[in-house]
Amino acid sequence: MRHNLCVSREQWRAPVAARVKSVVIAAAGVTIAAVFFPVWFAVPVAVLCGGWGLSMAVFGGSVAVDTGAGVLVMRMGLITRRVRFTDVRAVLVEQAKVSVARTNGGEISLYAWRKDRVDSLLGMPVVAGDIGHAIASAVALAQAGGDSPSGADVARPAGPGRVPTRTRSRLATALLGGAGVLAIVGALVVRVHWDNPVLTVLSVIIALALGVSGLLYLLVALWILLTGRAPRTSVPL
Repeated sequence: MRHNLCVSREQWRAPVAARVKSVVIAAAGVTIAAVFFPVWFAVPVAVLCGGWGLSMAVFGGSVAVDTGAGVLVMRMGLITRRVRFTDVRAVLVEQAKVSVARTNGGEISLYAWRKDRVDSLLGMPVVAGDIGHAIASAVALAQAGGDSPSGADVARPAGPGRVPTRTRSRLATALLGGAGVLAIVGALVVRVHWDNPVLTVLSVIIALALGVSGLLYLLVALWILLTGRAPRTSVPL
């Protein structure tokens, strides 16, 4: 992790361990796809997993709070989200998760950087509190300085730990629903008949895991579409 202490720009980068973990997970996904799925399904899944792992290895994750430009930049692999401080209405910190609610674009979330026991064993730091405080301070400074568009009704951001509503952007909702559909299809096409009993057990476990997670993803995406907000127990993106 690298933290730039420059006054006008603060930046946090994911540690090397996070990139290595992403590569290992992607490699496992490619292997599972090649072994347990038919070719027509295995190839696109392997390409997606490999592309995600490669992008995380090269670019990793980062958060930049640029007070000089008045922009927050959140990157995860090839996905980069830029949010002007004047468009932020709330900041929420939940353990290692940082969420930014925008006035007209839903909520953007990122884990920084420890989110499970594996990350803890790898020694990944938790900097979500520092990031949330920096974002909230920059937003308050930008909005107090009258940097918002004329006549715009821009709310002051809530401090870390408080957020009026929990919404998701349309892109995040679409990705969540697409991931659910893909997981359910994967569960239906997993090869479960093997001469080796170990492979049979593994294939059944993979099918059940994909089916349950896919159904959960799809239900959460439908809930967001119907209610306009994400439940507290929603699957993180």
